[in-house]
Amino acid sequence: MAFVNERKEDGTWQTIDQERKLVLKKSGGGRPQEPIEFNLNIAGENVNFDAFQRIKQLQHAYQIEWRVVRIIAPPHLKQDKSRLHALIEEALDAYGFASSREYVESLTVTFAANL
Repeated sequence: MAFVNERKEDGTWQTIDQERKLVLKKSGGGRPQEPIEFNLNIAGENVNFDAFQRIKQLQHAYQIEWRVVRIIAPPHLKQDKSRLHALIEEALDAYGFASSREYVESLTVTFAANL
């Protein structure tokens, strides 16, 4: 299974992969000039990260760019940098934005050099 967006009983949304026990939730931020704050729960362990989102509207689609600028995670999760980055990329790809994913032409995720 992969990440899917699901509505919780309280009406909020989460991006979840039940099989791998991964849950992504927006936790704050997102005002102009501020990154969006996320929590990615990996089998009970929290990874918090901040990312800026840029959306370019084309004629019939969107291009979305995410730039992850901060990651706070337990040391053993940060050790496997490529796995952690891949999980964040996958979660942000599924997270999408206010419109349907079918209208997204491309989505890229980059990480600040110090991450």
